[in-house]
Amino acid sequence: MDGNISLNHSEWCILEALWQKQPKTLMQLVREMKDRQGWSKSTTNTMLRRMQEKAYIRYEEGEKARLYHTDLKREEVVLKETESFLKRTYGGSLGMLVNMFVENNQLTDRDIAQLREILHRAEEKKRSSSEQS
Repeated sequence: MDGNISLNHSEWCILEALWQKQPKTLMQLVREMKDRQGWSKSTTNTMLRRMQEKAYIRYEEGEKARLYHTDLKREEVVLKETESFLKRTYGGSLGMLVNMFVENNQLTDRDIAQLREILHRAEEKKRSSSEQS
C-alpha cells in the first residue's frame, strides 16, 4: 500500500461500507451513504469517481451494474493513519499520546486494564523474537 495514503471522513465512510461487505453496486452504496451520511446519489457518485482516481477503490463491470471493490486492507490503512496522526500531533510519540489521557484523567479502569494487557503482550512478543534471534 502507498505510504502516502490520507483519507478524509467521506472516503472513510465509503471504505467502511466496502470493508463490511464487498463488492457493492453503485445503488447499494448510494442507499448506504444516504442512510449513514445523508448524501445524494450525485455526491456518492462523485466520491466514488475521486476515490477511483486515487486508486482507493476500483470497479468491475457486473452483469447488470458496476461492482465496487477496495484492495486496501482496513488494518493497513488504520496503521498508516495512526502513524500519520502520531507524527503530526505528538512527534511520533505514543507515550505522549497516552500521557495526555493520563494527565487529563481520561482513562477508565477498563482502559487501564486493556493497556496493561497490551503492554504484557508487547513484552512477550519482544521476548520471543529476541529468543529466536
